Amino acid sequence: MTYSYNYTTLKNYKIIMDSNDYKKASLCYLIGNFFNKGIAFLTIPIFTRLLSTTDYGLINTYTSWVSIITLFIGCALFMGLRCAFVDFSDNIDDYLSTIIKFTVIISFTFIIITLLIIKIFKLDVPITLVILCLINSSSCAIIENISMYYMMKFNYIKRTILMIAPNLLSVISAILLIRFVLDNNLYYGKIVPEVLFYSLFAILIIISHGRKKGINKNYLKHGLKISLPLIIHGAALNILSQSDRIMITWLDSASNSGIYSLSYSLGMITYAITLSIDGIWIPWLTNKITEKSYKEINFITEKYIKLITYIMCCLIVVSPEILKILSSKAYWEGIRLIPIIILANFLFFAYNIYTNVEHYYKKSNQITALTIFAAILNLVLNYIFIPKFGYVAAAYTTAISYFVVFILHSFYSKTLNSNIFHIKIFIVPIFEILAFCGLFYLFIDKPLIRWIIAIVYLIIVAFVQRKTIINLLLPNLKNRLKKNNKTS
Repeated sequence: MTYSYNYTTLKNYKIIMDSNDYKKASLCYLIGNFFNKGIAFLTIPIFTRLLSTTDYGLINTYTSWVSIITLFIGCALFMGLRCAFVDFSDNIDDYLSTIIKFTVIISFTFIIITLLIIKIFKLDVPITLVILCLINSSSCAIIENISMYYMMKFNYIKRTILMIAPNLLSVISAILLIRFVLDNNLYYGKIVPEVLFYSLFAILIIISHGRKKGINKNYLKHGLKISLPLIIHGAALNILSQSDRIMITWLDSASNSGIYSLSYSLGMITYAITLSIDGIWIPWLTNKITEKSYKEINFITEKYIKLITYIMCCLIVVSPEILKILSSKAYWEGIRLIPIIILANFLFFAYNIYTNVEHYYKKSNQITALTIFAAILNLVLNYIFIPKFGYVAAAYTTAISYFVVFILHSFYSKTLNSNIFHIKIFIVPIFEILAFCGLFYLFIDKPLIRWIIAIVYLIIVAFVQRKTIINLLLPNLKNRLKKNNKTS
């Protein structure tokens, strides 16, 4: 069965994106993601002081497992839902109901099989943590589906609530549990509230969107055809982003995994920005590629890349002081890793620019194959170098692996559409970030010099980009100046 793009739907996207709803959606997604990341970073000083590095490392290892298992339980069907907004736009609610019910069935099956395997083979694993992890993963898989649904419908209010509410409630409950209730195994204080609140929201979603009878085989076949290859891709991507913490816990220690996790979290600040923009970027890019508006795509993308580069360069040179504010002294040795983690994060961002094009042309198998190669490379490098150099090696192996996957996808994307995203737009930003990494290590013990560099850099950027800043932030002032010039 083949599917063609519904151009009426794409036209409707254009109408939405030209309206105030588009601007409101952008703002809400930014607020939602920054609020979530804000909670994460504002509570880091609390959790790093309430928890030992071992407890903190176990929590982050658990989170990594949840990310990986969520992908398999959910079968990455949210990606099929994304395409269904083009292929089945008139029946999208029925499509959503089908994939939610299928996800519930897979969840129960996965949990039962896992518990049977543990019992039959008498595996020595913490059974309580395993059950919590499976329930958490099932809930996240269901929430992913509805989140994509809200994103593609530009239902920004519900999506923002869904982004904020379970996270906020679980964090508040976790702090209270760890501080006033638990005396040992404090990592449960962070894990249990997360499972409870995400499960609650998942149940509400099942009740409200999974009530329609039966499972439509055509919808399920469409979704699985697109998403199944992406399960392996997603698993490989999770290996790239999560395996370092798991392997540090395995090959080094949970304590060092905690130190690495905190540095990694700080290095991923800009992910909040890129994740927020993805909520509006994907529908916009889909529409613009269909219109063949390649000059506009390249112009906006270049501005986007520059923005992320500026933020990352400043973050590199001021990161030691931020980490010291966020944590106790036990975590400070991870400061030296932050520039490399930020570089890896930029390469991850760059790689995703290209995969958006590949998703447009539905090249799931090719996306998967390229990402698997990089994931295997990451596992091999981690296995070789973590035992020799400790957790420090994980930052460098991650950066190398992201660079490889970035290069592979940039070349493949050009075979699909050679008119957009030329690799040269990334050359200057990469060298700019490398230069700031050098400045970081040169002045690592001289905070005053590093902060002066950040301030001077921002002033130069503001001057060079003054027209863009006026256009984006001060449009009313610009229009008034034009009117005054005309009247005078």
